[in-house]
Amino acid sequence: MLPIGKTARYLRDRKGLSQREAAEALGITPVHLSNIENDKSVPSPGLLDRYRELWGVDVYVLAWCLHGDIEQLPEAVRRPMLQLASAWKKELGDLARPVGGRP
Repeated sequence: MLPIGKTARYLRDRKGLSQREAAEALGITPVHLSNIENDKSVPSPGLLDRYRELWGVDVYVLAWCLHGDIEQLPEAVRRPMLQLASAWKKELGDLARPVGGRP
């Protein structure tokens, strides 16, 4: 299972937003965002859409890029996934690690 909450928190931190600021921008309560970031709740499809609209990020794709196991992918998609992970690293800074921990 992908760590969606950890990824949502990471994205908020990289954007330099407090939990309250991010919750307001997303149209949810800070408590709900806290529950998501602590994996006590899962973001709804509508909330995932707001992440994409506000910050241009698909949280599930980012979670996979940061935490996914490249060895579980079919050989044909490994290279493109590494390229995508590398692009996210450039976009979000050096705290992001591409799939498989490769630089």
